[in-house]
Amino acid sequence: MPVKVSVGLLLMAGLFFSAITMAMPAKNDEAGSLINERLSYMQDVAGYKANNHLAIEDLPQEAKVLESAVVQAEQLGLDGESVKPFIQAQMDVAKAIQYRYRADWLSVPLQDWQPEPLEQVRSKISVLSTAILSSISSKLKTGSQFTDKSAFMSEFNQEHLKNSDKELLWDSLRSITLKN
Repeated sequence: MPVKVSVGLLLMAGLFFSAITMAMPAKNDEAGSLINERLSYMQDVAGYKANNHLAIEDLPQEAKVLESAVVQAEQLGLDGESVKPFIQAQMDVAKAIQYRYRADWLSVPLQDWQPEPLEQVRSKISVLSTAILSSISSKLKTGSQFTDKSAFMSEFNQEHLKNSDKELLWDSLRSITLKN
């Protein structure tokens, strides 16, 4: 008898939480929110590179990221070639943010702050990059398109992110297609 009660309670709790989840408003733009989160790590990347006298631009790393993203995109049903400009746009915006942080630190160095280790940050960014591609794939597979520019733009709140950066991300995102 206790087992049936426990199972019954679990089923009722599951139904309750399912109903709550369905009643909650959907996020404005999941892809935009994930991209914003990805960009939130650029201060750590810039700080680590500054502390270790590394250049912001790391073309071999960018090539690895691009290659990996194309493979992941194709596994998710996206056209790999259509994803390349979007991935490049994310990397370009990330570099721009890093340069802007570094420029600020020339005149006002940060005190009492240490960035996370680069490998830790890159691991988090990689997870987010996969989630971004998965979100895009899911949206496109349902027949939806990226048409709500204002919802996408409203997801961003990163320091040093310019409107032109957001426009680049939006334009490249809209060019992504599913595999034929």
